[in-house]
Amino acid sequence: MPLTLTLRATLGALLCLVLNLPMAAHAGAAGKSSVRERTIQLTTEDGRNLAVSVYAPARGCHACTLVIFSHGNLATPGRYDVLLRDWAARGLVVAAPLHTDSEEYPEPGKFPDSRATRLADWRAVDRAFTPDAVKQLPLEGITLSGQVVAAGHSYGALIALVAGGAELADPAWTIAPIRKPLAVISLSPPGAMKGLATREGLAKLSTPALVVTGTTDVLPGFIDTWQKHLEAYEAAAPGLAYGLVFTGMDHYFNGAYCRPTEDGMRASEPQVARLNREIGGFIRAALAAKLPGPAAWTARSDAMVTAKAH
Repeated sequence: MPLTLTLRATLGALLCLVLNLPMAAHAGAAGKSSVRERTIQLTTEDGRNLAVSVYAPARGCHACTLVIFSHGNLATPGRYDVLLRDWAARGLVVAAPLHTDSEEYPEPGKFPDSRATRLADWRAVDRAFTPDAVKQLPLEGITLSGQVVAAGHSYGALIALVAGGAELADPAWTIAPIRKPLAVISLSPPGAMKGLATREGLAKLSTPALVVTGTTDVLPGFIDTWQKHLEAYEAAAPGLAYGLVFTGMDHYFNGAYCRPTEDGMRASEPQVARLNREIGGFIRAALAAKLPGPAAWTARSDAMVTAKAH
């Protein structure tokens, strides 16, 4: 099979894909009164219209940190409300583009190489949300500090790692961000894959990263062990990457996000709350250049989660 077709098949499998679970409307962990959400339109470097969901504190904020979030394959930003609304309630501004591989993209199938369009989407958001450029957007009461965090889930987690310095198999597949992110939040990232990424490329990560998975985060026939999601963590230089492994949590946090279900969101509330607390604390520590050492990080392990650092 030609490499381009192989990559399309591989990227098409980078989930959310395996389960065909029903979608559920949900408000997320943060109350509606504390978070303001809107959709703005940008134009990418290749001339596409790009819808970006923006989550921000309802009261507005001054010199906020920006989080650029990349959703999983076939998903949408709104299917991560339990995460993104919570992060905004903590004082962050979250900008989440709707990628061309989304089930809700208005021109399905028009852009088969979602790898290229995802990287262009990230650059478009990065460019539009600098402290000066954001003044031209309809985001009253919000100013940005210039500090950026890269975040994503599954396929989007790989994009976040690339923003943080990791390299894909083709040297041309880069983001070249305007500002280097100060932290990466990588939820269930794929590991090394033929024609896409190698451990050597993942080891080029140069930004502090939190890599998250669960002990049932398995996609049969594609990612057969949950440990595969930790390859970016394992490949990173000592002191640069941190891991969290949630007991009994799968690729969708048991229906909390990406393929959310009402039952899943209710049952996973304690784990999601813990995940959001850990993410919020990690971002604060990274921005202050005060990330914990391995002993302090691993000491947070308990029955719910195992913390890893090396």
